[in-house]
Amino acid sequence: MSKDAALAVLFGLFFLPLLLLPFLPQEDLGGPLSFPPTPGGNFRTYVVKPGDTLAAVADRYGIPLSYLVASNGLSAPSVLHPGQELVLPQGGVLHTVRAGQTLADLAATYGVSQEVIRKANGLSGEPLPGQRLFIPEPRTVPQAAVLELGGEGGTRFIWPLRGRLTSLFGPRTHPIYGTPDFHTGVDIAVPEGTEVHAAAPGTVTWAGTRGGYGLLVIIDHGDGYSTYYGHLSRILVHVGQFVEVGQVIALSGNTGLSTGPHLHFEIRKFGEAINPLPLLP
Repeated sequence: MSKDAALAVLFGLFFLPLLLLPFLPQEDLGGPLSFPPTPGGNFRTYVVKPGDTLAAVADRYGIPLSYLVASNGLSAPSVLHPGQELVLPQGGVLHTVRAGQTLADLAATYGVSQEVIRKANGLSGEPLPGQRLFIPEPRTVPQAAVLELGGEGGTRFIWPLRGRLTSLFGPRTHPIYGTPDFHTGVDIAVPEGTEVHAAAPGTVTWAGTRGGYGLLVIIDHGDGYSTYYGHLSRILVHVGQFVEVGQVIALSGNTGLSTGPHLHFEIRKFGEAINPLPLLP
C-alpha cells in the first residue's frame, strides 16, 4: 500500500465517526434528550433514574437547584420517581404561564424586565395560559422557597415563613381584651421585617389596612381558597397582581391589634376560615 493510500485509510478511521456523530442517537446518563419548540431552546429533558435526587441532577448538569424547582413545578422537590421527566433549563427558568398571569407579573416575580422576556420568547403581546416562557437569568426565583417552606409535604400550600407558633386556630381568650374569642388563623412569632412568602400562586385581592389585621394582604388561589397575611410592617405587592408560590409579598410586623411582632396567617375556603395546619407541610 502506498504512503498516500495509508494516510487516506487512517484519515477515514479517525474522522468518519466524528462526521457521523450528529446522526447517531443522542442519549445522556439520564435518558433521551428533547428540545421543546420554544424560541429560546435553552433547555432539554432528563428521565429520572432509580436513586436520583434533585440535588444530584442539578450538580451533574451544573444547574441551580432553584431553576429545577421552578421549571418543573415541584411541590415536593426531595421526592423523585424513576421515569419522571424533568426539564433541564440552561441560563434561566422555564415558566408555564398561569391563568391571569401577565407579562408585568412575570417581570415582578423574576426581577427581569418585560422587554427581556419578550425578546427571549418572541412575544408580541401578552402570554397565554399554559404557554411556556423562558425567563433568562432571573434575579429572583420565588419557587425556591418550596425547598425551605414546603419540605417534602407536597401539599397545596407552603408555610409563609418559619417561626414559633404562638396561637393556633380555634377558641381562645383574646390576648388584648381577655374575652372569649375564636382565632381564625395561626400566629407565627418572628422578628419585625421578616420576609413573608405567598403560600400558593394566586391573585392579590387586598393590600392595605383592615381593622385589627393592621396591614393585610389577601391572595385568591382559585377553587374557593384564599390566604390572609396580617399585622404586616410593609406590603410589597398590589391588588390585581398575580404572585407565584414563594414570592415575597410583604414584611412581617406588629400593626393592628397585636401584642408583639408576628404574622397572622389564615386559609379560607369560600370565605370561611378553616384550620390551616392540615393543609400545610
